[in-house]
Amino acid sequence: MSLQLIFILVVLMTANQIIGTGYGSWKSGFDRGLFFRGVKKILLLFVGYGAIALAARFAADYMPKAEYLSGILLEPIAMYFTKVCDSLKQLLNEP
Repeated sequence: MSLQLIFILVVLMTANQIIGTGYGSWKSGFDRGLFFRGVKKILLLFVGYGAIALAARFAADYMPKAEYLSGILLEPIAMYFTKVCDSLKQLLNEP
C-alpha cells in the first residue's frame, strides 16, 4: 500500500512542479534554481520513501514486525499529500 501511495504522491508532485513552472514562467519569469530544487525534492522523496517501503515489504517475510514501517510512512506521505494539494489548489484558483 505504501508503494502505491508513494507513486501517487510523486505523480501529484510532478504535476504541481509542471503547473507551477508553467504558471511561474508566464507570471514572473522562469527561475531555473527553483525548478531544479523542486525536481531534487521529488527525486529525494521518491528514493527515500521508496527505499523504506521496499525494505518494509521485503523484510516482512523475515521479520513480521517490519510491516509496521509501512504504517509509519503513512503520516509523512499524508502530510505531503495535503501540502501538494493545497499548492495545486492555490495555483489553479489564481486568476
